[in-house]
Amino acid sequence: MKELGVGVIGLGYFGARHARLYARHPAAKLVAVCDKDPDAAAAVASATGAEAHAEFTELLARADIEAVSICLPDRLHEEAAVAAVRAGKAILLEKPMAHNTATAGRIAAAVEESGAKLMVGHILRFDPRYVQVYEAAAPERLGEVIHLRAKRNGIRSTARRLGPASSILFYIGVHDIDAMQWIARSRISRVYAQKREVLGTGNEDALYAVVNFENGAIGSIDYSWAWPDGLMNGFRAALEVVGTRAATYLDVTDQGFYAVSDAGTTGGDTHLWPEINGRITGDLADEIDHFVTATRNGTPYLQPWQEAFDAIPVLDALAHSAASGEPVTVQR
Repeated sequence: MKELGVGVIGLGYFGARHARLYARHPAAKLVAVCDKDPDAAAAVASATGAEAHAEFTELLARADIEAVSICLPDRLHEEAAVAAVRAGKAILLEKPMAHNTATAGRIAAAVEESGAKLMVGHILRFDPRYVQVYEAAAPERLGEVIHLRAKRNGIRSTARRLGPASSILFYIGVHDIDAMQWIARSRISRVYAQKREVLGTGNEDALYAVVNFENGAIGSIDYSWAWPDGLMNGFRAALEVVGTRAATYLDVTDQGFYAVSDAGTTGGDTHLWPEINGRITGDLADEIDHFVTATRNGTPYLQPWQEAFDAIPVLDALAHSAASGEPVTVQR
């Protein structure tokens, strides 16, 4: 089989990494990259041997590109994703699918109408730690799910950097909403959230919620962007599931690696996208490999896009509940 011709739209933190991974993938050819910032486009093009474009319409018009990664901010997903669908490209869309349910619905409608191939980049589906929790929570092992708890905390400089361009729910919260529904084998039907905004970052400092699942389980969510910037690795995450027969949990307080000096202790990434021997490895590399392989083979993606869509109404409901102070039923 010939190499899969690929383009990358949006060359920020993740887009640049997507481009590097495609450029070294044995079954893919990175044909072109695109960014509104000509310096960013030129830098990635020079590093990977791809051609640079300023407009994604130019990239999508190329017959030598069969698949694209869209790594734009979530509020810019719709235009690029719908254009890619209409251009007949297979799409890897960075999470979240969109910044609200209405927008995600329009992307979904375009995909359904055309039969396009769409995969949303929920990286925890490729994290061996979360996959093992999913397997340990199989009904024949766990029994009936009683309760779940998810924690994802980060540093305040992230909130300052993003400001009102995103939210704690859509930027980091989508990871756990997708993971909880996936692992519980059930969708969230009702939420009750509260938030605090005292640091003046233009974003939520913290959001806590109680959620109800369609299968009767209850869950709690703990999100924060209030930790000082000295937090090792810049984040802490945890997930636990308790059932009638057994329980399972993981703690990602650190990555298992420490570097100690007189100035203090630091850590590093050993799972998500660590750079080892000059190459990006880990979960993101596995995600890109799966997208390339499944697209070339015409096989289903690991996560159906409908499951990625299912997280968005929950995020909307959490935002509405936190704003109103009242429980909200998830509208699908």
